[in-house]
Amino acid sequence: MTVLVDAAVWKWQGARWAHLVSDESFDELHGFAQRIGKRRLGFQGDHYDVEEVDRHRAIALGAEAVDSRELVRRIREAGLRRRGDKPSWQRIAYAPSGRALDLGSRLVAFGDPGMRLRAMLPFVRSLDQASRSGLYVDDQYLVMLFDWVGPEAVVELEGIDRVWAGEPRADGERSLELFVRR
Repeated sequence: MTVLVDAAVWKWQGARWAHLVSDESFDELHGFAQRIGKRRLGFQGDHYDVEEVDRHRAIALGAEAVDSRELVRRIREAGLRRRGDKPSWQRIAYAPSGRALDLGSRLVAFGDPGMRLRAMLPFVRSLDQASRSGLYVDDQYLVMLFDWVGPEAVVELEGIDRVWAGEPRADGERSLELFVRR
């Protein structure tokens, strides 16, 4: 297992950011990122952007600190560099606080996965407490994303391939992601 992180030198929104990558596989990277509280939707094609506090957490959990050139060299040699790729996630629905998503006909083209997500909605409790929610899609999954509404929010979700209740991120917030394989 080799997860790499470079120095947090990139300034954005009042914070310093670093890159978290794996020179083994994307599965390894996603698993490690989840351990430090990063959402899958934060994947940037070949890396996660991590704030300085998350960088320190990653190093404490075994990530190897390297400079940016070494990081790029190693993921390129591993065949995991996706230069210029943008995240493949597309947001197809968004709901502000207190509103449930209107899945309606937007998911008809997704067939069974869309129907499973729609059938799952009655089981999501306390949506009125969620500050926001969204529906995203990529090549493999449809994902419903909610700001954390507590462990009682989800009960016995049949047809959901994966539920991820995130650890607090650097901003202290948590999220809940429900994955349905396409």
